[in-house]
Amino acid sequence: MAAVSPIPGASAGIRPFAPARAARAKLRIAVFADGALQPRWMVEALARVASCEYAEIVAIVTESRGRTANSQAGTPPWLLRAYAKLDRRVFGGATDWLQPADVRLLVPAARRHEVAHADSTTLRDTSIDVAFALGTIEDAALDGIARYGTWRYCFGDEHGVDHALAGVRELLENRQTIASAIRIRRGAGLDDRIAHPSWSRAVGFSLARGHDGVFPKTAKFVARALRDLHENGAAWFDHATLAVRDTHTTRLPGSASLVRDLARVGGRIAQRTLEHVTTVGQWTLAYRFVDEEPWSGSLEHFVRLMPPKDRFWADPFPLEHHGRHYIFFEELPFAAERAHISVMEVKRTGEHSTPVRVLERDYHLSYPFLLQDGGELFMIPETAHNRAIELYRCVRFPDLWKFERTLVRDVWCADATIHRAGDRWWMFATMGEEGGEINDELLIFSADRLQGEWKPHRRNPVKSDVRSARPAGRLFMQGGELIRPAQICTPLYGSGIALNRVKRLDDADYLEEEVRRIVPDGEHGILGLHTINRAGALSVTDAFLRRPRFGA
Repeated sequence: MAAVSPIPGASAGIRPFAPARAARAKLRIAVFADGALQPRWMVEALARVASCEYAEIVAIVTESRGRTANSQAGTPPWLLRAYAKLDRRVFGGATDWLQPADVRLLVPAARRHEVAHADSTTLRDTSIDVAFALGTIEDAALDGIARYGTWRYCFGDEHGVDHALAGVRELLENRQTIASAIRIRRGAGLDDRIAHPSWSRAVGFSLARGHDGVFPKTAKFVARALRDLHENGAAWFDHATLAVRDTHTTRLPGSASLVRDLARVGGRIAQRTLEHVTTVGQWTLAYRFVDEEPWSGSLEHFVRLMPPKDRFWADPFPLEHHGRHYIFFEELPFAAERAHISVMEVKRTGEHSTPVRVLERDYHLSYPFLLQDGGELFMIPETAHNRAIELYRCVRFPDLWKFERTLVRDVWCADATIHRAGDRWWMFATMGEEGGEINDELLIFSADRLQGEWKPHRRNPVKSDVRSARPAGRLFMQGGELIRPAQICTPLYGSGIALNRVKRLDDADYLEEEVRRIVPDGEHGILGLHTINRAGALSVTDAFLRRPRFGA
């Protein structure tokens, strides 16, 4: 298996905010663009700002020299443009995020200004809080125009501001993540700041797939950053942004190198195609009884549970019931459009019962999180396809479950995981944006009782990182510390598990720090892991492998 991304440093953590302040006037935003037409996803991002309660767009300034969506480094080479067009046709989703849209339509005509060159003398309005730059606008030319500086989107480890090149170097160099954030220039002589840093999955064979992951999510960053600035004032810069001194120009390789790099991309496409033609990906289960589980990534001494070749088994949750041991799990027949929840009994001798289907709906079910409350057994399966988080009660163990109630409505959330601390219930789950992925952004909800009102955390999303956001099993204590396991969803979904130490969990903030990773050791063809759980002495996990599509 390819190596996973390095563990993020301390700068990747979530930092505490100052206490909320009294209500204040809306922040006043002026948008400066090199032309009226800008990428659709950026215009949609600013539309959120125009309609929010804490900020307003008071002016849009466009340079008359630009009429199309431009990039700071100029038009990408023709070969890269040709590849991107073909890639979008073959691998792209329903949305072309770079399709141009008219940014001027966000404000009435009286607030639109067309100039030959945008600079700090463009507007006479001296009450601008934030200048937001799009395209080839020079940030330095806007120094002094806004109280909180000039903001724009940036991408990659270099914090480049050229949206047209977002994800390009990651594709050519076969990197595993695409970084994105808000870059803030506060003025000459001051360090730029980075707000809301995030990491999305880079797709080694498709730029369009990478864009589908990064753009719909990144579009929300400016509204979030303005919300936090409005709530906390200038102190937000010191407590919730990171200083950067590097340049923000992304450079492409020369023509010869570009040809070689795109040839390598073609090779990865061919390899992926061959792999899918000749093999079938399959998740399997493994368990063992042990007093203390080190979670090393090795499945030596585990009992391997192999499903029939026409399905996979994943997301195991163990339970000890009247001295017997059971594993509840997701079962997905390949011919079906959705999975259901099944259970099997396992024994220390290595024997196990035939799986029994225990919960099925007309939408996909997975990740059967089990918990007890008031002497009763409950399950919270993943029901993202129903855009809800649902609770089921066991009315006959282990095979009869009844829908109890919806805990959270109108959300596209994955793998809801409950943790009870004192008299407070906490729920962790990842949420996806429409047209994007569901693995990147960690949200927290809390309630005073299981079937009470679940309220979103004031800092949601508390984490935005495909490498360690999505839950991978129950939280557990280890060495006196609370550990939250999370899935490593790059370079492939289920590449491994990140163990995160919970440093702070309360209504005001959430902090966690990654301490180590569990990745497959390469034995027995295992390519991935993405769930770990324990019940008493029973440890369970799942493992991904590829079986030959034809033959035995």
